[in-house]
This record gives sequence, C-alpha cells and structure tokens, in this order.
Amino acid sequence: MEFTAKDSEALYQVWMSQKSKMRLTQMEFAKKLGMSQLEFSSILRGERPLSMAFVSRFCNLLNLESDRVIPSLRSKPDVKEVYLESRMTVDGEIKRAYIEGNQVVVEYLHRVTH
Repeated sequence: MEFTAKDSEALYQVWMSQKSKMRLTQMEFAKKLGMSQLEFSSILRGERPLSMAFVSRFCNLLNLESDRVIPSLRSKPDVKEVYLESRMTVDGEIKRAYIEGNQVVVEYLHRVTH
C-alpha cells in the first residue's frame, strides 16, 4: 500500500496529540517501536516512507485504530489489517537477505564437519 503526504501529516498530528496525553518522549516511543529516535523522527517528518507494519505498530502502541488515524485507510472500511511478525533462526551465518515479492529470501552459510 502506498501512503500519501496527507497520511504522514495525520500520523504526525496524532503523535503530537498523544505524546502529551500519555506523557511519552520520542526516544521512549522509538524504543517501543524497535527503532532509533532518529529513524522515528525522520518518519514523523515525512522524510522516510510509511509502511503498513509501522502504522499498525504505531497505532497499536497508542491504543488507536489505524483506519481512524490514517486517511488512506478510511476509504477501505471493509479491510481489517493486522500487524504480523515472523522470525526465523538459521543454522549458519547469514550472508544476505532480500525481498522477492511477498517472500523474504535468506542466504546463509552452513558448515558441515566430518
């Protein structure tokens, strides 16, 4: 999904409103999001693109529904989106990871000793 500048502005306004109500600092909230304060700040300023995963996590941590916060999501009332996360462990050293469509490809080195 492509988010617009209007979506980024709405997210920023929600943050400005909620941070004072919940007495949160940008640094504390960035940590909860699993990112640096610099990354979080650049997303808030619209310098980095929004992702559905970020929007879902952001809204979830603020106890808000993303379709009530983000204008682009309001036009799709029949769609319920949830944030999902998958983790994996490989038996070796990860050399490269990349995305192909809806797949994450992980190339890793596994050493076999005789």
